[in-house]
Amino acid sequence: MSRNFMLACLWLVLVSTVFPGQTTSTTATSVLSAGEKVVETLQRIESALKSKQTGLSGPLFGRGMELLAFSQMKEKTLETYQKAMETYQKAAEKNQEAVETKLKAMEAKLEAAERERKEMKTKLEETALDRSNQKGGSTFVRWGRKTCANTSQLVYSGVAGGSWYDHTGAAANPLCLTLAPQFDGTAAHSTVRGYLYGAEYELILNHHEHDVPCSVCRAALSTTIMIPATRTCPTGWTTQYTGYLTSGLYAHKAASEYVCLDKDPEHASSGHLDHNGYLFYFTVTQCGSLPCPPYVNNKVVLCVVCSK
Repeated sequence: MSRNFMLACLWLVLVSTVFPGQTTSTTATSVLSAGEKVVETLQRIESALKSKQTGLSGPLFGRGMELLAFSQMKEKTLETYQKAMETYQKAAEKNQEAVETKLKAMEAKLEAAERERKEMKTKLEETALDRSNQKGGSTFVRWGRKTCANTSQLVYSGVAGGSWYDHTGAAANPLCLTLAPQFDGTAAHSTVRGYLYGAEYELILNHHEHDVPCSVCRAALSTTIMIPATRTCPTGWTTQYTGYLTSGLYAHKAASEYVCLDKDPEHASSGHLDHNGYLFYFTVTQCGSLPCPPYVNNKVVLCVVCSK
């Protein structure tokens, strides 16, 4: 038996050691490393075959057997490498399926958590309303908005109104008027009477001369107050809404009240023509008897409505 044939046999032993039976490696590193060894060995086999084809001596049967052994070794090596690649590909596909399964499971858990959060929020809101119905509460007007926040219950939605801004006998306070008024036909004296007008924003954000909506809200908590010059409720109090402190114009004859206008006011559907009536202006600070600091001159005053 020739030296090269013995080397071929040794290579078959090496291949059977690296790939015992059917390859079970599932990592790209091990498969590619084995592949590199196979390619290197194939190159040596090709070189040996060429050498045999050009320099073999001895009986024809012996040369044929050596060539057959080299050819079988080459086929065995290719078959083993192919099986290793197939095994790696199956493992990679299985890993990808496992990752996709985990992602779907995580998405399902997130969706379930979001549903649970929404259900809990709904239950808390319903509980707050039940407490309001059972244990009393307090009411307040949310000026500039048609609805109440989820911390309170809507009593009715309306439109702001009051006296004419320049009447000397005007009523000071604004009203949140219902949008479903009722009348009984009672007549007033032709000259001895007060008047009720609608209300308009005056130079407030981008709402100039629009009519002012409002909503009357009922909180489950027993006390509700408006705190000027801040947007933060005291510790332990619930914020109903935040906004800007408004009043009438300083030069007008009619008295007015300070009211907290919502920070994001809406328009009433009744229109935005310059009809005047009860007017809402920003209130600004004036230093002097007002302590500065902490106050700053000519700043728009903020406000917050709180319940406890």
